[in-house]
Amino acid sequence: MTKVSAKKKITMLASLALSISLVFVSACSNGNGGNGNGGASEASPSADSPEVVQPADPFEKYDPPIEITTVRSTSARFKFLDGESLDNNAWTRAYENELGIKVKNVWTIDEAQYQNKMNVTIASGDLPDLMFVSPAQFQQLLESDQIEDLTAAYDKYASPFLKRIMEQDANGLMKKAATVDGRLMGITGFGSIEQGTPVIWLRTDWLKEANLPEPTSFDDILSITETFTKQHPGAYGIGLNKDLFGGLATIEGIANAYHAYPKIWVKDASGKLVYGSVQPEMKQALTTLQDMYKRGLIDKEFGVKDGNKIAEDIMNNKIGLVYANFWNSLWPLQEAMNANATGGMTWKPYPVLSKDGQAASPSTNIPVSGYYVIRKGYQHPEAAVKLANIQLKNAWSDEAQAEIYNTDKDQTPFYLYPVINMEPPSKNLEAGIAVTEAYQAKDFSKLNEEQKGYYDNVVAYLDNKDIKSFGNALIFGPGGSEMEVLKKYVEGSMMKIGEFYGAPVPTQQTKQATLDKLELETFTKIIVGESSVDEFDRFVEKWNKLGGDQITNEINEWKATH
Repeated sequence: MTKVSAKKKITMLASLALSISLVFVSACSNGNGGNGNGGASEASPSADSPEVVQPADPFEKYDPPIEITTVRSTSARFKFLDGESLDNNAWTRAYENELGIKVKNVWTIDEAQYQNKMNVTIASGDLPDLMFVSPAQFQQLLESDQIEDLTAAYDKYASPFLKRIMEQDANGLMKKAATVDGRLMGITGFGSIEQGTPVIWLRTDWLKEANLPEPTSFDDILSITETFTKQHPGAYGIGLNKDLFGGLATIEGIANAYHAYPKIWVKDASGKLVYGSVQPEMKQALTTLQDMYKRGLIDKEFGVKDGNKIAEDIMNNKIGLVYANFWNSLWPLQEAMNANATGGMTWKPYPVLSKDGQAASPSTNIPVSGYYVIRKGYQHPEAAVKLANIQLKNAWSDEAQAEIYNTDKDQTPFYLYPVINMEPPSKNLEAGIAVTEAYQAKDFSKLNEEQKGYYDNVVAYLDNKDIKSFGNALIFGPGGSEMEVLKKYVEGSMMKIGEFYGAPVPTQQTKQATLDKLELETFTKIIVGESSVDEFDRFVEKWNKLGGDQITNEINEWKATH
């Protein structure tokens, strides 16, 4: 058998991941030349006879410098070096020194209030040059003809790195999501597809204490949760949050055991897109959840517990298993490990498991978080593409300087500062393979700076029993890490990926909130036994009558053109 090198395996996996994974991206463009002297015809070619655009230097510097205004969301995670701010940091200096672009933040606001503030800004008509908008806001701006056609600017100035990220997928979903009538009207903000899938986080110290084998089926999960509940008074086998969905203590993975796919749009046997939450398989999943609740395997008070309360229960040794995302080893499991440093707590991730002999498919959506768009009439829309180009170069290329543009030894989060922010979709998968192979070979010479940091965490946890390094070690290390689980999902083409990735269709804009509320209330009442499982059938009827039928028709009309 031919031996495949670590580097080649990383490249192979990267290509595979890129073919099904999309990244959190942001960039906008359309336009004239890098020196601002390009003609209007180049910026807005006819849709009927598009002009062939000749590529230019992706990093061409403006002379004299130009200004681009934008608006930003912030959070408590933002921390700055002494004398620095969102207006003055390594990224703003790079923009000005390398590109000749001065970024001006018109306003900043906490991320929780950003969408409301953006709505007010759009209503006022006083738009910044560059802005990140929600799918609904994107549609609103399209309909009111307030954003630029970005096609030519992207074609002319997108760097090879940017194009590789945006166009690697065979179906071109990243570009299609922001393409209207053949024209690129923004650049879609994506998250990683595979990193949105559910996994099982299991307390392996409790598993060992109960003398139980590792789970290989959903029946094993039910048995384990029952044993945990019996052997740990005051605890319950599985955590569940009040919203049922989200990132921590959710029901997606349980539904996937029955081949149900709530909250995403999937193809039925005829090829039509249908909403997973109203399909018959979901009734089977709710039946099991109701039974688990009756048997005390689920907290009787879950209906009032958000993610923070679930985290507290985990720290207080009240939960033995949760369905959650890849990042949960960093929070809340890392905090739980810190709080129980002498108690022997250990956790391990497992893939979602099936109730029958057919393999379970972890469900996830193409995570369209929004769109970066350019105000119509801005003279230099191509500046946004250059901002995207330089962010990729300085943060993720072979020229990247992590201690300046990502994080330093004090964990200053420079990676939060760029006005346009993205990362390669296969980055974490590549890191997991590279770090694991480096650890097994005891040779980290081929790791980049970021990967070396993960490697140090793995060594600290596995070799030196440093509990504080648990979080990253359980993501990137060998012997049952989160990236090993996601690698199985990717290599086995296991994921069930939602097939609707566009802006909200008209009826969604007016009816989705009502339908979401109906879904949550119905599912919760069934789980706690206030309603019989047959209430699911009445829920489906109500859902269709209250707008679900019309939304389904509109989404299938959208699908016919994408």
